[in-house]
Amino acid sequence: MTHSLEDINAKVKAIAARNPVYTEISQWVGDLLSTTVEASKNFGPSDLKLDVDPLPEAWYQGKSLLNPEELSLDWEKISALYERLVELVKKREDGHRQAEGLLKAIEEKRNGAPVVMKAVLTSNFEAIEASAKALNVDSPVLALLLRLSLRPSLLIIAQAVLKHLDLSRWHHGHCPVCGSAPGLSDLSGEGGKRRLHCSLCETVWSYPRLRCPFCENDNREELSYLRAKNEEYLRVDLCGRCNNHLKTLDLREISGPIILPLDDVATWHLDIIAGQNLEDKGNALS
Repeated sequence: MTHSLEDINAKVKAIAARNPVYTEISQWVGDLLSTTVEASKNFGPSDLKLDVDPLPEAWYQGKSLLNPEELSLDWEKISALYERLVELVKKREDGHRQAEGLLKAIEEKRNGAPVVMKAVLTSNFEAIEASAKALNVDSPVLALLLRLSLRPSLLIIAQAVLKHLDLSRWHHGHCPVCGSAPGLSDLSGEGGKRRLHCSLCETVWSYPRLRCPFCENDNREELSYLRAKNEEYLRVDLCGRCNNHLKTLDLREISGPIILPLDDVATWHLDIIAGQNLEDKGNALS
């Protein structure tokens, strides 16, 4: 979903008001995100050729319409945007040291595409972490810059694809467009209906509250959630079967819209809570 500069600025201010500890990092991510929005004007309409009339039967059975690894993207423009984002890294503490390694990260290419960017498309987080370690840069920073540099292209493609999809027919936990896992979820409307937000192309679709999107477990005894203290509008949903977690924002308690890169970074403490919960369970079993 595209967002205006006004949306981004409003979200940064809202995050700072809710949780001041995130003021600095949300402002920085907001600046990065604003740069991608401005740069998106340089990215033309998708020339994606879709044969979707009718939609393939495999889509109704749970196969996403696109394979991100096979997308034809303008790697020159994407790399140029990435380099612009690296310039903003220099404004942060230790930024100049990291900038050199961050630029080196996209030097290795295969068929014209930076290898680490292909790793983002395939959700190969181990490859991104290995690259960050080899280049002595922070893995979260590298992953964020790669993801944001790809964002304009992926949003354009998702918008083109969604015109052909009836999302009411999609009942799976992975993205109907690109097949990626959700990065966040929200609760909204009467009864707090749940929506998932794709971690890659940011497509949004409905999904049952009492079902794990990662393993489709719907055993209530194996599903739970935790809240951070004094934050009734935030929770982290846990699955006892696959040990995955998903952060959830209750839009009945706080105003939207969800802006995934910002809302993700402003809920890092929920990732810590989920990790501690998993560790405590592991200690209890040992």
